[in-house]
Amino acid sequence: METFRIQPLAEADLDAVVLSAGGRRAHAAADRRTKRGADYVLGDSVIELKTLEEEGLDKPERQAKLASLFRSCFPTRPVIVLDRDALPTPLQGEFDHIVAGPIKTAVSSARGQLKQSRTELPDTCGSILWIINNGYTSLDHDSLVRLAARRARNDSSEIDGVVVSGCYFYSDTFDSCFLWPIDYVPINTSRPFRGFDVLRECWNEFSGRYMSHLVQHSTWTAGAKGPIADTQFEVDGVTFVRPAPPMGAKSDFFAGGRPRKSTDQSRYCPPVAVVKAGLTLGEWTRFHEHIPTASWLGDTYADWRHLTSEDEDKDDVRKPCICLSVTFSRWRSWTDRCGAESVHQYALDLFHERIRGLILNARRRSDVAVRPHRYVLALTETIGQECTNDVSHIAEFTEQPNGRQQIAEIVADQRMPHEHALALACAHAIARDIDVVMWEKDLSYAWL
Repeated sequence: METFRIQPLAEADLDAVVLSAGGRRAHAAADRRTKRGADYVLGDSVIELKTLEEEGLDKPERQAKLASLFRSCFPTRPVIVLDRDALPTPLQGEFDHIVAGPIKTAVSSARGQLKQSRTELPDTCGSILWIINNGYTSLDHDSLVRLAARRARNDSSEIDGVVVSGCYFYSDTFDSCFLWPIDYVPINTSRPFRGFDVLRECWNEFSGRYMSHLVQHSTWTAGAKGPIADTQFEVDGVTFVRPAPPMGAKSDFFAGGRPRKSTDQSRYCPPVAVVKAGLTLGEWTRFHEHIPTASWLGDTYADWRHLTSEDEDKDDVRKPCICLSVTFSRWRSWTDRCGAESVHQYALDLFHERIRGLILNARRRSDVAVRPHRYVLALTETIGQECTNDVSHIAEFTEQPNGRQQIAEIVADQRMPHEHALALACAHAIARDIDVVMWEKDLSYAWL
């Protein structure tokens, strides 16, 4: 259960901050004016307040543009992380242009309002745009500062500086973290915003009062919002994710790592193999002599081979067909213990025993000082808070005496969490008669 929910910042909250800093409303009865002006006057500067209320990545048009941009760079990925730095440098500007839509709108609107108020208030000499991030949670504070400053420089000569602030709430259901950043970027250095220091001080005082009230009063009203979470959408069967930022230090409460979500439990670790018994001609003959009425043996060895090969023809990297060698004598002693007759059931029992052993003995590759000559590796990219967005790869490694590696790809760019990938890697190891399985996790986009 989430510890807190928070109310979005309201206009009255910002009024209080500006008034405590010594500012005032720029125009009396602003709601009855025919000409739109700015919101505040602080010192010798006019301030227009713009709040980003909506999640920018919820817009279908913006989703389609981002999907096209990233899909051109990662055509085989089932899950694509919306990471600006993962794009080639020429495309990073296009990313900025797409996500900065709401900021561009804010700058365009503020430009005219600031100009109008400066005309009516000749004793002022500076025009400041103040942007509050109230809902665009997929855009972190540093990115917002960078984009807002760029838009102001490129789009207007009417804005002398940009203030960017917001309240960012993170939680893992036990620990909670609140950030209240506020930054100022000068655009026209000849017209400095002399009131910023006192505005920042009053903003910090307001955040302290807000947090005290939040701790003392656990109730909330409609419209309250929970902690920042992954932002994701789907286009043409591909999932695009903007992961929630890491909370920072490792959790002291969750020993196994902060809890993640799994919205589709059926995909967590489904069956990883189709298991069949493998009989030589000699063994099939012994089976047929002792149990001639068993329909699963077929009438001839050719019939048996045909029956077992049907599944081999449908081999799937996510569910390989594995034939385990079975002898009549070992099968007979197993049936004496288990009371079953199907030779395929016996093969499945052998498979379960081997895969359990491989899973229990699997080790993180980076923890192994001396690697074996041959092994199977499962690599999982941990992506955000939703474990069903993780992407895994499996390969067979052969360590050469000269220190080089021979790598044979088995599975690539498959949407599966670590547990599923490890079990599937073990199944492929059994199919290849390999006795060692190792794993690694890529935590570049992990929620820690």
